[in-house]
Amino acid sequence: MFGLTRLLVFWRAALAVLLLVGLLWLATDVQSQSPGGVLGLFALSLFISLGFILFGQQRFEPGAVKTSPEDQHLA
Repeated sequence: MFGLTRLLVFWRAALAVLLLVGLLWLATDVQSQSPGGVLGLFALSLFISLGFILFGQQRFEPGAVKTSPEDQHLA
């Protein structure tokens, strides 16, 4: 289980670095240096940043479904 956790952490870090390198590559393009390109690049980076902030800590933990005493008479 520890290896899977390290793999997930590495995957997220690699994805973040890849996105930053991609944004830097887009920023060096001639079209990105116009006012419209700067605004588009800013909007894209804001979208990516908000995605990491809002959904970066979301966890889906597998767990057994607990039945309450009230639901046992239905089964």
